[in-house]
Amino acid sequence: MKNTSHPWWILTGLLRNLGILTAGVLLVVVHVACAGVVDDPAEDQRVQALEASVQALADENNALRAELATLRDENATLRERLDDQDARLQELEVVTASMETFLPLLEQWTKGKENKEGKEPQPEGTVLERTVRLAEEAGGEVYRLEHPARKDPAILALPLEHSNGTTPLIVSLHGFGGNSADHSRYFPLHEHVNSHGFALLLPNGIPNNEGSRFWNPTDECCDGGKSGEDDVAYLTELVARAREIKDFGPVYIFGYSNGGFMAHHLACKGLRDLRAVVAVAGTSYVADSSCAGALPVSVLHIHGTADNVILFSGDASEPEGDDKGAFYLGAQDMAARYSQLAGCEWPAEPQPYANLDLDQAAPGAETQAFRLQEGCAEGITVELWMGVGSSHAPAYGDAFMDALLAWLLSQQ
Repeated sequence: MKNTSHPWWILTGLLRNLGILTAGVLLVVVHVACAGVVDDPAEDQRVQALEASVQALADENNALRAELATLRDENATLRERLDDQDARLQELEVVTASMETFLPLLEQWTKGKENKEGKEPQPEGTVLERTVRLAEEAGGEVYRLEHPARKDPAILALPLEHSNGTTPLIVSLHGFGGNSADHSRYFPLHEHVNSHGFALLLPNGIPNNEGSRFWNPTDECCDGGKSGEDDVAYLTELVARAREIKDFGPVYIFGYSNGGFMAHHLACKGLRDLRAVVAVAGTSYVADSSCAGALPVSVLHIHGTADNVILFSGDASEPEGDDKGAFYLGAQDMAARYSQLAGCEWPAEPQPYANLDLDQAAPGAETQAFRLQEGCAEGITVELWMGVGSSHAPAYGDAFMDALLAWLLSQQ
């Protein structure tokens, strides 16, 4: 059955009526033209009646035309709404596809973490015990490195096969509020100690007044900073203590979020045999001028464009109670800073050399990899991996760990 209420049937009827009205108007005009001028009063009345009918038909025709124009506008609006609805449905399909990928990861992450009452239980064991357990399960030797200024020892995991003077050491730094155990579950470097032949150092930041562990990645740490603790000195001493156990080759720093800030700060301050730094979702404070005159090191900065915690473009606002200007640098600014230290220039519009599929919560090969080597100091590489659509906590998996270690351990 035909739907006569559909806009197209209404338009067709109006057009048909317009045609009939137009024909009627033409017939009247022809009749009047052929009749000529007459003196018969009756004929005058007929002419006047016809003229009135013509005017009425013209008025009705104009009204129908106006109604037709209105219907055309309504039809255009309806089409725009349908197009907008189609676009929203396509966006929903993309989000749904992303969630279908991410939800199994979330389920795996949280599996077994709820008790019978539906509450999340406290992890079994202390941070130290859980970190030791993770390292021991991966195989190899595990050492506890004590420090007189810190309550928690750091954990040193060694590969089964160690080569004096060549086995590299990776120092892995957790984010704000994290710890060495949870950090290792998110970035399981300990699982690759034997397969890739490196040693792993897992320290912990000190807790603030609320109990959240953090690092002090500024020169102001010891002059009224967040805690008055010098984390550069602490981490430098930890690496020295690790060398008392084994003789290592190159040193690499890996940090996430607040740990990424600390990694960048260590790159500026320098460590013995430091070769490369990788930071995920952590940049550097604009006020931190310690990079001036620092020795160049290879740097890989990894940052998501959808990071709403540490913004990809940086934060130009002033910290509360501070009048020193912008807060922290953006990802491109970090690449430019390290390029300048290495004697080369980061391009204003860099072109990616590869597209990597690392974040399982973002569609496609979301990470654009940019690299600068030409003109830089010998052996120095500056890279930026921009995760298009990646958040502050991307859903990284094995592909990310493989890419991370491949880059890090290649910096000789």
